[in-house]
Amino acid sequence: MKYYKVSVFYKGKQQDFIIKSLNKAEAIIDAKKNHKGILVKIEEIPMPFEEKIKVFKDIVNNKILRKKLSYPSYISSIRELAVLIKAGISLKDALEDIGKNTKDRLIKEMFLKAADAIDSGKTLSDVFAEYENYVGGISLAMIRLGEQTGDLVDALSYLADIYDNMYQNRRKMIKALRYPIITLVAIVVAFVFLILLVVPKFKAIFEQLHANLPLPTRILLAIENIMTNYGFITLMIFITITIIVVFLYKTSYKFKYQVDKLLLKTPLISQIIEYATLHRFLLTLSSLLRSGIPLLDALKISEGIVENEVIKEKLKIIINGINQGRSLSEMLKETELVNFIALRMISAGEESGELDSMLEKAAQYYEERFQDIIENMQASIEPIMLSVIGSLVLLIALGIFLPMWDLANAAKNA
Repeated sequence: MKYYKVSVFYKGKQQDFIIKSLNKAEAIIDAKKNHKGILVKIEEIPMPFEEKIKVFKDIVNNKILRKKLSYPSYISSIRELAVLIKAGISLKDALEDIGKNTKDRLIKEMFLKAADAIDSGKTLSDVFAEYENYVGGISLAMIRLGEQTGDLVDALSYLADIYDNMYQNRRKMIKALRYPIITLVAIVVAFVFLILLVVPKFKAIFEQLHANLPLPTRILLAIENIMTNYGFITLMIFITITIIVVFLYKTSYKFKYQVDKLLLKTPLISQIIEYATLHRFLLTLSSLLRSGIPLLDALKISEGIVENEVIKEKLKIIINGINQGRSLSEMLKETELVNFIALRMISAGEESGELDSMLEKAAQYYEERFQDIIENMQASIEPIMLSVIGSLVLLIALGIFLPMWDLANAAKNA
């Protein structure tokens, strides 16, 4: 979400206010809808301080107090909402029924608040915007699309499908990472056990013998000293740094851009992010075009579901190029957003007049690539895990046994 400072001229005075919206076009619509007067000026601004405080509270609730969204409950609630609306039940009554019957506290709060807000003249997307840190920009983009096209049922159904796909992919990733994580935790626990219980005994022996300790042993002793004397402080520093990093990632565009750029250069992680993002983007764009929405508007809406700022920056370049009369395939090639296979599909779709169909096929192509990575993730991670485990074992072995080999010489010099 972006923030815009809007200036309107009403009753002889200029009034300024801030709007949170997906893009400038949406901000203009919101300004004209919710504020009287003549629109004078609108410009994008950094996140206001009050919003940063709100984000910080949400981070604390989400990361520390564990107030977070349950994917299965959210998916089920969205599907139920689509079914009830399709059955002819009013949006307000449907939201109230789901909110009262769900066991998830966050969904109950969100749906009941939305039901009350509709009585006040607000839209469903207005309430979901307040919970964007939990439900994500995808939810906001799809609900606004449904409100604009008048087909909220299809938008909700598609949103549930997107989250179901994300949830299943997450489960596959967790399953693939389960064995490497268990192995890593086991070796780390063993390492900490040796550092805290075994190393101090060697430390006492060599202090008495005045031995000249090798580098691996000195490293182990330094780690032992930190854990024993500064363990709690180190843990607090780590937690503080983590909160600061998450806070900056949520509130600072420059920081988020650099982190996203780094992630797209990281092996394996870059492919997971790229394939998952392009799959959702192309599939959403295909659905919007099939619904009769013009390409430029469809691109602006689809941009809202993209979370990586580097990819989003390329989309902005594509939107500007199409606004100047250039073709989609030409801009995709220029920005190198998709590879040559997807580009060939999209180019053929433009030439044949079946762009929506070819975009869907390109999305399926990226989905297959993504699933292939997930299925082979464990094999890809194993060399990294073995390197980490091997390094820890080598450090422990050298740190403990090297001094033992020199123990006789140390005893003679005592």
